Amino acid sequence: MQKWKWLFFSFLGLFVVTNLFWVFTVVDMSVTQGYRQVSFDAKTKAITMLGTLIVQESRRYSKKDMLHILRRTYKDAFIVDEGNVIDVEGVQFVFVDGMLSRIESQ
Repeated sequence: MQKWKWLFFSFLGLFVVTNLFWVFTVVDMSVTQGYRQVSFDAKTKAITMLGTLIVQESRRYSKKDMLHILRRTYKDAFIVDEGNVIDVEGVQFVFVDGMLSRIESQ
């Protein structure tokens, strides 16, 4: 067999193998992203449900009570009390008329 034929088929084989590798990589990334999105959606729904439940059950607590509970529960957390908002490391507890109205995340 001539040298150029041997090189041609060697490079052709290498080309096929590398393309199969990249196809497998793209399919794997697609499947992984699908699982991540489903997991993220489930966690977002659970957090939203929990936040709604907390807001509904915490309406009887004033801003001062919630601040005390948060400081007692999260002793090392950076807690900022500004106006009608208590910010605990990126989670904001928003109060209207002194009662908890909603919880937001940054």
